[in-house]
Amino acid sequence: MKRIHLFYFVLTILCTFSCVEKYEYDTTFSLPTALSSPASVTLDVTSLETIVLEWSGGGATDGSIVQYEVLFVAENGNFDNPIQTMPSDLGALPKLTLSHAQLNAIARRAGITTMQTGVVKWTVTASKAGDVKRAEITKTISVTRGEGIDNIPETLYLFGSGAAAEGEARAFRRAEEGVFHIYTNLADGDIHFRNTPNNATGFSYFVVNGKLTEGNGNIAVQATVANTPVRIKVDFNALTVTMQTISNVRCIWGANYDVIGAMTYVSNGIFRADNREIRFIDQSRPETNPPSWLGWIEERYYFIVAIDGTDHCWGRMDGISIERPLGNEPVEFYEIGEFAWSQWDHLWKMNGDLDLKHCDIIIYTNNNGKMFHTFTNIR
Repeated sequence: MKRIHLFYFVLTILCTFSCVEKYEYDTTFSLPTALSSPASVTLDVTSLETIVLEWSGGGATDGSIVQYEVLFVAENGNFDNPIQTMPSDLGALPKLTLSHAQLNAIARRAGITTMQTGVVKWTVTASKAGDVKRAEITKTISVTRGEGIDNIPETLYLFGSGAAAEGEARAFRRAEEGVFHIYTNLADGDIHFRNTPNNATGFSYFVVNGKLTEGNGNIAVQATVANTPVRIKVDFNALTVTMQTISNVRCIWGANYDVIGAMTYVSNGIFRADNREIRFIDQSRPETNPPSWLGWIEERYYFIVAIDGTDHCWGRMDGISIERPLGNEPVEFYEIGEFAWSQWDHLWKMNGDLDLKHCDIIIYTNNNGKMFHTFTNIR
């Protein structure tokens, strides 16, 4: 009898395992079958209109997300060596929305000069689970460039009597191709920009009728007030110069918004808060103002800054709160990006050695071409 029971038990187990389906992650996907874009575009880099590149067909067989990138080349270019690669909208939508300034920059790389017409060609790559495929089909756009500046500098420097508050020939930080930032105090007077630190050599730039222009001229400016420097953004792609007031920079805890250090602008693009006490937020430390829901030690932080009076986040570039740093991280770990403020996005974690210590918090807006922060003089 026991043998019969054992036989049926084994038979049941075998039947059970034989009926279990084998599930595997499906990485199968196909490429777009049609591309769509305007046949021709006449560019105006000051325009707020957009140019949309779209594609259809293809995708994942299981309906999951496929990521897309758009590759650009000149008319006779090779997609193995694109002049520009850009992710699609949100990285996964079957379209890419371009501004006139962005397409202007692509056309310039394709060899199309100002006030001339040429052809830009594009295609799409699709990827899933690390498998990248390129579509066989391509599309062309006839692009007519308007007025602009073709000798886009690799470096840019601030000159003029308005720069006297901190000194002439201060370097901008190159934020991206054709876009430069500098944080500075200004004096009453005027400013202009050059591509060399020598005011007598290279190319000079200023603004005429609201547009960035190459040539000799000046931009009138007013003096800044204490601890409210301006950020000057020079955009050669959009032919614009913008000046924004920077104020109320502070390092805060993400969990309760308490200020760790109010940053003072000192000069040369540097903000700092000296001799700040660091206390991680903990229920056992009521003086740290722990939220009622907090059940762990909380050490995540970012910076908040008022730009023309509106708060923005200066935080982690990727938005991921990883484990605490150990002290040997590269400077890129502390690099600062600018985002809309959302409580749990773009936070860093502090090194555990900072807890119950005093230190100086410093933001460098242009140190070796990067914007980042440090905790120094720890004691």
